[in-house]
Amino acid sequence: MEKHQTNQIINAQQRLHLVKSRIATALIQSQKRTEDVSLVAVSKGHSIQAIREMYALGIRDFAENYAQELFRKHEELADLADIRWHFIGHLQSNKAKSIAEISPLIHSVDRPSLLAELKKHASPQFPLHILIQLQVDPLDAKKSGCPFSEADELCRQVAQCPGILWDGFMGMGPVTEDIDKLSLLYQRFVQRSVELWDKHAPRDPSRQSRHLKISLGMSDDLEIALRAGSTLLRIGSALFGPRPGRSQAT
Repeated sequence: MEKHQTNQIINAQQRLHLVKSRIATALIQSQKRTEDVSLVAVSKGHSIQAIREMYALGIRDFAENYAQELFRKHEELADLADIRWHFIGHLQSNKAKSIAEISPLIHSVDRPSLLAELKKHASPQFPLHILIQLQVDPLDAKKSGCPFSEADELCRQVAQCPGILWDGFMGMGPVTEDIDKLSLLYQRFVQRSVELWDKHAPRDPSRQSRHLKISLGMSDDLEIALRAGSTLLRIGSALFGPRPGRSQAT
């Protein structure tokens, strides 16, 4: 048993080293600094033990897609006092209160009705950090996100919520092997995000992050996302290996 656990830890170290090496190379090519990029381990579908292994290697930010799975893991890993849970999945309004109590950053605010529900559970004394999720590819119906045509209004509403700290934007790219298409989609996403941020973000530093955060890029396309301007990578399979019963990367 001990030998099996040691092999798993070594594999986790190798995966983490490879991901960090890929990030470092992409940053050099993009002439960006390591401190400008954050790594979030997407632990969706992976075991408590796998999360503990990544935690032992220094990872503190983990992301989940499903509310019930986040609730369970939050409870089972309560002994890890400085672990930070990100919520990156489609959030139902009836789960908003519980998620707001657990997650220091909700990536997937994509509609006014969800914002209105989150606003009920936030205040200037207990602010809630969020990202606005925008569509990356308007032709990809499988991915959630606020359409660009509706983004101005959602940004305006977010900027007016005193208990909401708006940190930036999140996007989920399409599954495609067309690198040129994906690069163009990501570049347009970042450009539009910057435009919306400059137009709507509160100027009061207590109401927003000092720097715009762009949560974009996963295991298969992190280099493309970094070149486009991502500052927050959501990495799943490259860190944990394939999820049981699944083959696609996250």
